[in-house]
Amino acid sequence: MHPLTAPSAEQPARSEKPTPFHRIATLRPAWGRWSKPLVTLAAAFVAYVVLISVVLVLTILVLAVVPGVNVAIGVTSGDPTSPLDVTLALAMGATWIPAGIIGVRFGGWRPLGTVWSVAARLRRELRGAYGIWGVAMGAVVVLIAAVAGATSGADGAAGSGASLPQLLLVALVVLVLAPLQAVGIELTLRGAVMQAVGTWLRSPVLPILAATAVVLIGRELTAPVTLPALALALAAAVLAWKTGGLELPIVLTATVMIASHLVSAVGAGSGAGAGAAALNAAAAAPGTSSAALAATAAEAGAAALAGGIAAAVALLLATAATVAWISSREGIALLEPVGRPAAEPAPEPVLH
Repeated sequence: MHPLTAPSAEQPARSEKPTPFHRIATLRPAWGRWSKPLVTLAAAFVAYVVLISVVLVLTILVLAVVPGVNVAIGVTSGDPTSPLDVTLALAMGATWIPAGIIGVRFGGWRPLGTVWSVAARLRRELRGAYGIWGVAMGAVVVLIAAVAGATSGADGAAGSGASLPQLLLVALVVLVLAPLQAVGIELTLRGAVMQAVGTWLRSPVLPILAATAVVLIGRELTAPVTLPALALALAAAVLAWKTGGLELPIVLTATVMIASHLVSAVGAGSGAGAGAAALNAAAAAPGTSSAALAATAAEAGAAALAGGIAAAVALLLATAATVAWISSREGIALLEPVGRPAAEPAPEPVLH
């Protein structure tokens, strides 16, 4: 081989096949070094711990000067009708956005766009089709969870007693912060985790399973929460791999978060509310008060279990239908993902 044509250490590795989403970090040798995944994830999780500590401290400081408010934040109940609980939980979850940015950009030392999609950017041209599909998919799953809870015989539970202004404030907080939490969770717990494991492994199976299992950290490990949490994480990971990006998973997760928050708040004390609350806890950021069920009554527990199981089954069925739809839409095989074409130049490296 002529010296001028020999590949250098800075040239990306070439492949005849498209590069799938979980293998994007291998486009350049500098991004795919064996230590990069460890540094990326360590930087993201350390940043998250620091950031949520800052959020908690600032919250306590603010509440300390508010008369008549209990500042014992550590015992927040995760009540879906409490503006304080909902705000704190969603604000903590939203810190996954800067945590993920720090992990990918400074831990992995690669452009942030590479974690969004195989195109190394958010593919805005897909927001119409993916937006409609993701919203419909998420809304149907929440509806099924609520109906399952309502038909479980738990509608005799006492109501929450939340006032209309209180519920309106909760709705406002959810509509503002839930999408941010969804972006952060998909960016870090799906995108960064899948691409970190995918740096070492060609098969998508273990990267998908890793991005699924990580949601159990800091979450209530009971059947009503664990089953839909695993189902939602698996659905998002599979869709990220299949579609080649995080656009559809973000829409799906955001819709589930918003709808389950609102239904569990408005229907608190009913079977429908308990069914939606299980999905709400499943979709919440790990380690937050919303990641656990607030209701402990036997009736509410039965409704939550029914809602959680129904939501998990609905998510898996909807994911299978979505994979088939993407395959037909993109003209690819059922088990083939949308990838970055081999002829497409690798994204520009981060300047040193």
